[in-house]
Amino acid sequence: MNLRLRRVSAIGFSDVALVIGGLSATAGLAGLAGADSATSGSGLLWSAWLMLCTVLCAFRAMAHADRLAERFGEPVGTVVLTVSAITIEVASVCAFMVGSHGDPTVARDSMFSVLMIILNGFVGGCILLGTARSHERRFNPDASSMYLPLIVAMGFLALVLPRLATSEEGGWMTDGMEVFVGGGCLGVYLAFLWMQTSRYRGYFALEETSTSGAHGASVPVTRSVVMLLVSLLIVVMGAKCMAGRVGAMLQAVHLPSGFGGVIIAMMVLAPEGLAALRASRHGDMQRSINVLLGSAVSTIGLTVPAVLAMRAFTDIDAELGLEVPYIGLLAATFLVSSLTLMRGRVNTVHGLLHLLLFFGWLITILDESLPTAGPGPD
Repeated sequence: MNLRLRRVSAIGFSDVALVIGGLSATAGLAGLAGADSATSGSGLLWSAWLMLCTVLCAFRAMAHADRLAERFGEPVGTVVLTVSAITIEVASVCAFMVGSHGDPTVARDSMFSVLMIILNGFVGGCILLGTARSHERRFNPDASSMYLPLIVAMGFLALVLPRLATSEEGGWMTDGMEVFVGGGCLGVYLAFLWMQTSRYRGYFALEETSTSGAHGASVPVTRSVVMLLVSLLIVVMGAKCMAGRVGAMLQAVHLPSGFGGVIIAMMVLAPEGLAALRASRHGDMQRSINVLLGSAVSTIGLTVPAVLAMRAFTDIDAELGLEVPYIGLLAATFLVSSLTLMRGRVNTVHGLLHLLLFFGWLITILDESLPTAGPGPD
């Protein structure tokens, strides 16, 4: 009896964030805090509260996904985590596109921010945590050799080629090119997902760190699935409420609009990133690599088709081509990631390099927002 009460109490306390988040999101969708108050003091507090509730609900979603992941083991467990996270990301990006008041760069900035935070911020942090007690950490190089070519190829097609092509001005694509990029990314990702869970299962596991899933055996699978779906629904509702309010928050703290994509990316990546950091701290670098690189692949493979589909069936525009400074940072990130992660061994210096690129990206956003200086005196 005591055990049952203790279990019910633990469940109720752990999922109280879902109740609070659901009520807050419902209140936001009902218009209890209108968009016209977003720049006022109370409006900013309400925006911060919505953001906190959305992030907490995202944590609960990933906690339930993690239970399912432990039950199923690798690589299916990582797929469950990745699909859960990418569902949050796709829904959040689409919601912010709807509430962006015609800003065509929201989707591009969000996807690029996700890639930079994953490949530099979280990868660098995981390497530093993992190598804090040992000289280096090992993982299966077959995993990174599958992930990285996908990330580089699809990232170039979606975020770089539109800027370099001359068929359209700026970072736009023609209708035919959009169909090719969206359909190609989706098709390649689905093929990769099938092979990851069947033919190449062994590529994404390391024998010495593999888990049997016994930790999640005490929680019924049905309950975890239902709570995961409820959590994802509340996160989507919270993201819809936040749409259009991020710009007001940035304006209030005097940050450039380029940080809007950073905020969206941090909201959707917080649970998954912390899970990867926790795994690396416990010495499971394989799990960290699977989660982070899997999320990067999913970001392009699923978010790009979703964004282009929204543009095709709605009046919302999406400019995907990056500006020149960010193309350079993305290229450097791809190069460094290929050099550090393809061998299956990482050390502290590798982590520092990734973090250098991460902070360089943040500084570039600030630097690009400064007014351009006029020509100097003759």
